[in-house]
Amino acid sequence: MRQRRSARSAHLIIGALVLGVVSLLLEQVTPQPQWLFVVVQVVDFLVLGLTLLEAGLAFVSAPVKRNYLRFNLASLAFLVVFALLFAWNKALVFQAIPQPTGGYQSVLIIRNVFLLLKVFTRLRRLSEFVTAVVTHPAQTVALSFLLVIVVGTLLLMMPFTTTDGDGLPLVDALFTATSAVCVTGLIVVDTATAFTVWGQIVILLLIQIGGLGIMVLSLFALVMVRQSVTVESHMLLSYMLNESRITELSRSLKRIIVITFAAEAAGATLLFVLFRPVAESFGHRVLLSVFHAVSAFCNAGFALFSTSLEQFHDNLGINLVISALIIGGGLSFGVLTNLFQVLRSRFAVRVLRRQERVARLNVNSRAVLIVTGVLLLGAFFGFYALEHGRSMAEFSLGAQYLAAFFQSVTLRTAGFNTVALNDLAVATYVLMIVLMFIGGASGSTAGGLKVNNVAVIAAFLESTRRKRSQTLLFNHSVSDHQITAAFSVLLFGLLSVFGGTFLLAITEDATLAEYLFETVSAFATVGLSTGLTPRLSVAGRLVVTVLMFIGRVGPLTLLAASSGPRDSRRVRYPSAGIAVG
Repeated sequence: MRQRRSARSAHLIIGALVLGVVSLLLEQVTPQPQWLFVVVQVVDFLVLGLTLLEAGLAFVSAPVKRNYLRFNLASLAFLVVFALLFAWNKALVFQAIPQPTGGYQSVLIIRNVFLLLKVFTRLRRLSEFVTAVVTHPAQTVALSFLLVIVVGTLLLMMPFTTTDGDGLPLVDALFTATSAVCVTGLIVVDTATAFTVWGQIVILLLIQIGGLGIMVLSLFALVMVRQSVTVESHMLLSYMLNESRITELSRSLKRIIVITFAAEAAGATLLFVLFRPVAESFGHRVLLSVFHAVSAFCNAGFALFSTSLEQFHDNLGINLVISALIIGGGLSFGVLTNLFQVLRSRFAVRVLRRQERVARLNVNSRAVLIVTGVLLLGAFFGFYALEHGRSMAEFSLGAQYLAAFFQSVTLRTAGFNTVALNDLAVATYVLMIVLMFIGGASGSTAGGLKVNNVAVIAAFLESTRRKRSQTLLFNHSVSDHQITAAFSVLLFGLLSVFGGTFLLAITEDATLAEYLFETVSAFATVGLSTGLTPRLSVAGRLVVTVLMFIGRVGPLTLLAASSGPRDSRRVRYPSAGIAVG
């Protein structure tokens, strides 16, 4: 009976949320005819009625009324404030028919945030739903990103976030929130001029949450306050951190947080000094330094300058600091930890003369560092050779080398640029598309195919060429599962890119190179654009939004989230006998 009441309560709130989203969508229709205005008002009162009905039924069905009031005091107080605010705005609206005011839309957004939180609160009480999600880590990860995107979208629609005082339209807010949470950096409005300081802070928080992951932050908070972490949470954390040893999970979690904030703090400190000539005030200087440090380490590519970092193409300090943050964020926490262990052990042995075993780089770290080094070197020479006489013709020789290096770093996933990208050679676009598609390392803030998978695929092809019985990488065998996963990511990525390119070719009016560039940039969460993104239609923006979400959550996570239970049948089928090759 209690579970049935909880399910009924959840259904009421979900219904209210759906109607709330419908109301928010109808509010975007301009100009708004009289009949639509009436429909919106009816939907609004239905939302309020369902919300109050849910609270009333919960109170009536509570066995101990005093305990219900005590444990739900904050929620009830919020509901009372919302109801009063709703009544006040309705009075204003009906005095100024037919157009709602900006304040009224703010109430709509506050209402939907409230309803969204209540939905997840009610769903948590449904044991079957929670068990199904928590014991399926891939679904939890996907849903956590989706939740942050929805909350971010609603926040960016608030009037206080934009300079015009109207908030972003729904599609633009969804696009921007997705780009920030998925640490991509593609924009449809200028981050430097369209948003207030509060709007830029909202984007900054979305980038930080997206870079680390809401579940990592939540579980870290539990560890810090010494709350017990359930077995299900350990399963989730093990999936997210790719750590099979339960005893190492808490330590790995703390290490990730420490590395992230230490790197961002160091970068922000250096940028605080370097941004002094362009800062308007002390507060603006702090915002510039912290925003770009977080955006760089999380490989997001959002900038508070309308032309990204083009004005700093010859500034050695800014280029090196941003590049170091991008490379650090793109190597993955596992590789950074392994590097730190190696450096610490060698320092202890050679300088402190301690008798201990020298730590070594593991196979994963060696693969990531070698492939990353090869890509950086190849991209540097390739970009310089193709563009030193074109887009960089007016730069000095030193500035050309610096710009080529910076582009080789940022191309793989970061999204910053110090060279204008709207008039490059076609061969340069091809080079950039390949580098963007490869991306950074698994377990990092970067997107793309991942350099780890490139190493596995290369090892498989080389072992096949040499007719080896096993796939070897640095004299270590690579399992069939790892090979299958690497090729699955490659295939999923290619299908996503070509599918997105096809859809953009239907909805937009541009060149094939622009379609492909924009699609790869979105899927690989890079954030670079040839200039097509701000010109995208509503349909095109939704296509790119989906690609950014797929690229950040990851093909394997999405495939695992959509998979059913494992097939336990022990049946052997006859060989297919298909001709391949």
